[in-house]
Amino acid sequence: MRDRIGAATGAAFVALILIGNPMTNAGPAQNTGSAGEQLLRDAAYQASSAGVAAGVVLELLGFAAFICFLGYLADVLRRAAGGRPGSLAAAAALVSGAVMLAVKLGSGAPILELWADHGHISPQLALVLNDLASVKFVISWLPFAVFVAAAAAALHRVNLVGRPTAYIGLLLGVAGLALSVIGAHDPLGANPLAFLLGLLWVLVVSVRLAVRPGAGAGEAIGQTVGAGIVISA
Repeated sequence: MRDRIGAATGAAFVALILIGNPMTNAGPAQNTGSAGEQLLRDAAYQASSAGVAAGVVLELLGFAAFICFLGYLADVLRRAAGGRPGSLAAAAALVSGAVMLAVKLGSGAPILELWADHGHISPQLALVLNDLASVKFVISWLPFAVFVAAAAAALHRVNLVGRPTAYIGLLLGVAGLALSVIGAHDPLGANPLAFLLGLLWVLVVSVRLAVRPGAGAGEAIGQTVGAGIVISA
């Protein structure tokens, strides 16, 4: 039961942030004026919206769930290794997951500042704060890509996921690294496809391990994530 709950926190992380993020970014129906002026109007709406506040709570709960998922991975990989020294992949997965979480939480600070002082800042400063949050979000793709690839390798090493699942995780990790580096040159036009498919990978692996703790994820996960890649393409 402990492993089932621990594995399920990964799925909870993905579900909570995917539900909460659109709620957090909701704005008024009318879009008029310059981009900076519109951001200030959005900020005024978001700062007083109960729906947006609920979205923020869901996202924060999602990140709390991810902390629990990292703890689950650390525990299950240690036990699955039979007390042997942890692999480089396992250590990389845990470190990169923690770094991604720190960067992603930091990306919310400019938006919270925009909400708090929307009545006292200029449209130009509103644009700067919004762009800063976007840049930090793109930067978080890099440690998340490393997390997906390293987790895939570490879980496969102890036979907790099958070879197709591990290969897809590695592929998504490499793609995420490439897109994050490319996106650093143009954060506002960056392609989030690898990041979103990485979330899908975490979701499916998490559910599979929660349903069958200790069993390899095998072909079913590979087919599910592969279908997501085909659909997204």
